[in-house]
Amino acid sequence: MNKRHIQTFALCALAFWAAGLAQAQEAVVSAPKIIKSLSKDIVLDSAGASHSPAVAIDLQVQFAFNSAELLPPGQRQLDELAQALNSKDLVGWGFTLAGHTDRVGSADYNLKLSLERAMAVKNYLVINRGLNPNRLEPVGLGFSQPANPADPSAAINRRVEVRKVSLQARSASVATPMAPARTGGTLVPTP
Repeated sequence: MNKRHIQTFALCALAFWAAGLAQAQEAVVSAPKIIKSLSKDIVLDSAGASHSPAVAIDLQVQFAFNSAELLPPGQRQLDELAQALNSKDLVGWGFTLAGHTDRVGSADYNLKLSLERAMAVKNYLVINRGLNPNRLEPVGLGFSQPANPADPSAAINRRVEVRKVSLQARSASVATPMAPARTGGTLVPTP
C-alpha cells in the first residue's frame, strides 16, 4: 500500500467511526422526552391496583455483547434517565426496570441475562447518579416480550423498559415506611 491509500483508508475509518458515534448519540432519549412519557397519571383503585394503561418507555441501553457490562452510549442514556427520574414530575414515583433480550440463546440464559442487565441499570442509577434504590425494582423478562416479534433477533428487542409504578407497599414483608408517596401510600424498600 502506498501512502495515499493509507491516508484514504484512515479517513474512511474516521468517517465511519464519527457516523457511528453520531448515530449512538442520536439514539439517546432526552430527559424531557422521558419525563413527558412517564408523567401521565396512574389511576389506583381503593385496594391500590392500577386501572390505567401502562405508563412506560423503552430505552435502548447498550451493553457489551453477551454481558451486563454497560457501554458508554448506555451510560449516556442512563444519565438522561436519572435526570428525568429526579425531576419534580417523577421524584415521587417508583419504577420497574424490565430487562429484555433478543431470542439468541436459551430461554433460561436470556432470563438470567435480562435480570443482570436490569440490575446493572439499577446499580448505575444508584451508585453513579444517587437515585434512591427503594424507587427502582429490576426484573428480567428474557425474550418473552419482544418489541419486534417479526424479527426475534433484532437489536430493538434488547432493551430496558422503564415503567412508572406507585410507591405503595409492593411487599408485605417490609414493615418500615420510608416516606409518603404521591398517591397517599408509603415508600417501602423493595426486595
